[in-house]
Amino acid sequence: MPVHSVIVGKRDLPPLILGDRSAPNPRLREAHTLAALARARVSNVWIRLASCVLVALMAVTAVGDFTPMLWLAGLVPILLIDRVLFQRLLAECAKDAPPKQLWGLIAWTVFQTVYSGIIAAMMWFARYVHGETIAEIFMLAALANAAATLRGSWKLSLAAILPTIGFMFGLPLADYLLDWGRNPVELVPLAGALLFVGFGVNLWRSLRESDAAQARAELAAMRERQSAAAAAAAKSDTIKRMQDELRTPMQALIGAAEHLRRAAVSPEARMHIGALAQAGEVLRLVLGDLADLDRLENGQVSIDPQPCDPRDLARGVIGAFRAAAQDKNLELFLDISPDVPAMVVLDAGRVRQVLFNLIANAVKYTSHGGVRLRLQTQPSTQAGHVRLGFAIADTGAGMSRSQLALVFGRGRVCEEGEGPGLGLAISMRLARLMDAKLGAKSEVGEGSVFSLVFDVPVAGASVRDQSAA
Repeated sequence: MPVHSVIVGKRDLPPLILGDRSAPNPRLREAHTLAALARARVSNVWIRLASCVLVALMAVTAVGDFTPMLWLAGLVPILLIDRVLFQRLLAECAKDAPPKQLWGLIAWTVFQTVYSGIIAAMMWFARYVHGETIAEIFMLAALANAAATLRGSWKLSLAAILPTIGFMFGLPLADYLLDWGRNPVELVPLAGALLFVGFGVNLWRSLRESDAAQARAELAAMRERQSAAAAAAAKSDTIKRMQDELRTPMQALIGAAEHLRRAAVSPEARMHIGALAQAGEVLRLVLGDLADLDRLENGQVSIDPQPCDPRDLARGVIGAFRAAAQDKNLELFLDISPDVPAMVVLDAGRVRQVLFNLIANAVKYTSHGGVRLRLQTQPSTQAGHVRLGFAIADTGAGMSRSQLALVFGRGRVCEEGEGPGLGLAISMRLARLMDAKLGAKSEVGEGSVFSLVFDVPVAGASVRDQSAA
């Protein structure tokens, strides 16, 4: 009969998403918008410089002298200063303290745009017949760049766009007037400029609306993160309060039950009182699981490997369930391979917690037969390590493929309305933290086998390796 199996390997736990600030006020929204604008402007400097070098080279041919190179020599420090100014703006926005007024930056943008437009005037009035075409292309590129990088601030956008539009309309009009109005064809570029401005306004509005929609989406996402953080904090506080409220009476209940069991005369009374004490231990384990699950979700659980004897660990775990197995007339078996090393380095407390949860589920869902814990080793690919494997096998009803998928997909399995609950979910997360593999094999009517396998250092192995060498 085929055996269905599911293996869960090492995976990173999803980080807890925390809200970083309260609902944003207009000042913070402005800082976010200006920061995006400054980043675009800073990263765009080198592209603008490269394109201006190309235009200057073409202008030299159109004008017939090296005057455009003088213009380029003046433009280079202007672009570098522009980059420094917007880097400063970006630094201020990173501190959520954007400048209240941008008049200095606006004046600088106007000056830079006017200076850049000088090359367009040079080519427009050059003797080269295609100079006007190159000038038009340059001005259209300047408009597109301004709309793309400065749209976050309408003041800065206008500071760059209006002078460029002034060149687009002023150059053909000036050319027509200087020719004493004798050639109306010289006004044709005005029609093209009007069409482009009309389309450009629609494009600029679309870009602004897209930015506003993105800002609304980011705001909604931030509010969801804040809600999730608040819910997580409330859950953690509830769990902590519940533990504080229940820990003292639970310890008193367990202590009283142990005292009564020692004082009981009849075997039947001792058996019933023992069941009461065991129920208290189970409740205490559930409270511990709740706390561990909360700490795991918050990334507050760490693994602390220490030298320990894995054989004693297995004996202690199996011995803790003797009473529970006897109450259900189940047999408990422990098989330890003779090649298991005497001392290995692992977090005994966390391994014991995983084994407790697995054996508790095995005992809970087994009505006849027994539960067997096997401890064995295999060679490891890492020097000084051994592959340690714990396997818990039961003779219960077993699980189907879909039930196994629920176990490892959601940390629970439905079996007549019940399930392993928190213990298995915690075990899977602890296994990931320990770089372990938690697996299961099961078939309906054939029982289940849960395994915990991981590589651990052998205590003193490095010393023996060095002495052997």
